[in-house]
Amino acid sequence: MKRVFILVLDSFGIGYSDDAYRFHDVGTNTFGHISEYCYFGRANDNRFGYLNIPNLMSLGLGKVYKYLNGHYPFGILKSSKIIGSYGYAREISSSKDTSSGHWEIAGVPVLFKWDYFNNIKNSFPSHLLKEIIIQNKLVGILGNCHASGTDILNDLGCLHIKTGKPIVYTSSDSVLQVACHEKYFGLNNLYKLCKKIRYILDKYNYNITRVIARPFIGEKKLHFIRTNNRRDFSKLPPGKTIIQKLIEERSGHVIGIGKISDIFAHVGITKNIYTAGLKNLIDSTIHEININVKDNTIVFINLVDFDSIWGHRRDVSGYSSGLEYFDFRLSEILNSLKRDDMLILTADHGCDPTWIGTNHTREYIPILLYNKFFPRYNFGYRKTFSDIAQTIAKYFSLSNMKYGESIL
Repeated sequence: MKRVFILVLDSFGIGYSDDAYRFHDVGTNTFGHISEYCYFGRANDNRFGYLNIPNLMSLGLGKVYKYLNGHYPFGILKSSKIIGSYGYAREISSSKDTSSGHWEIAGVPVLFKWDYFNNIKNSFPSHLLKEIIIQNKLVGILGNCHASGTDILNDLGCLHIKTGKPIVYTSSDSVLQVACHEKYFGLNNLYKLCKKIRYILDKYNYNITRVIARPFIGEKKLHFIRTNNRRDFSKLPPGKTIIQKLIEERSGHVIGIGKISDIFAHVGITKNIYTAGLKNLIDSTIHEININVKDNTIVFINLVDFDSIWGHRRDVSGYSSGLEYFDFRLSEILNSLKRDDMLILTADHGCDPTWIGTNHTREYIPILLYNKFFPRYNFGYRKTFSDIAQTIAKYFSLSNMKYGESIL
């Protein structure tokens, strides 16, 4: 019985890549800076001490970090026994966004340029806003700017409740985000609005990665909170992914946990588990390992909290605590794996919580492979994230992907 579990620690980069200068990200290192800030007491809570992640270290994380950066991460105990194979990969996609990273992991790198709404103020063209307002029978919109998702709720949340106008904003990523109150606007109304906006963007040939529904609750400024009912309305991947191949060539099964189904526009997913929060995501993963007995299965998991809650908000302490909690639960995951299961632990980009701004950072990602009977070795530098997909293709005896080389 062959099953693959892909765990994406969203934003867990391990050092700036050779093309980071194009993104003004030279010097970034998500993992390295977190461990350093903890060790030297510069984390948000000024704690001093070791980052306690023994299971990740046993899979080879410290080894690959040293191989790339020339030294072990500060303040982390070395593992006396390495049980996994390890390496790191460069992204060849043109951007450092979530969709590009995940699609490249799945064997389809984004080699074209996304469109962006680059104006800081009045970000969206007037004809596009007019179409959105008319097609959705809105009284108007608020925002129309680049903004932090939490800041814009404080600025416009009360006015949104009063007027019923959606808050529409963007960022440095190729996204259009819509924030609406779950109670006063309605969650289903927000989803319907975002679906129509996705249609309008495609109609006018805007090559925008995602329309993101950002529901929130609360009654007054400084008390508005985004909920876990976020949904992404994505473009289709520009080629056939490894998850599609498994279904078509092996009548396989693909289970998406978290926002995976949204990222792949629901293509190549046979079962979707919407859940949020690090604990719930890990619980769902362990549940699927234990109850899913089907052969030819991929379980694809995105652990979004590392990015959305701690990375973008530049919360070093939260990120480090999240890593320690994940590592604690990782032992359950490892103990649940069956004889032929393959675990792949990786990331989709960086989001250094010590870096300037709030954006993703262009970094190499770790690739940690585990199977009870795989050889333990350093497979070093990989030219593309797509080596992961090619490895999975070989594991399931599928036809070759267009990009990448198998690690096995």
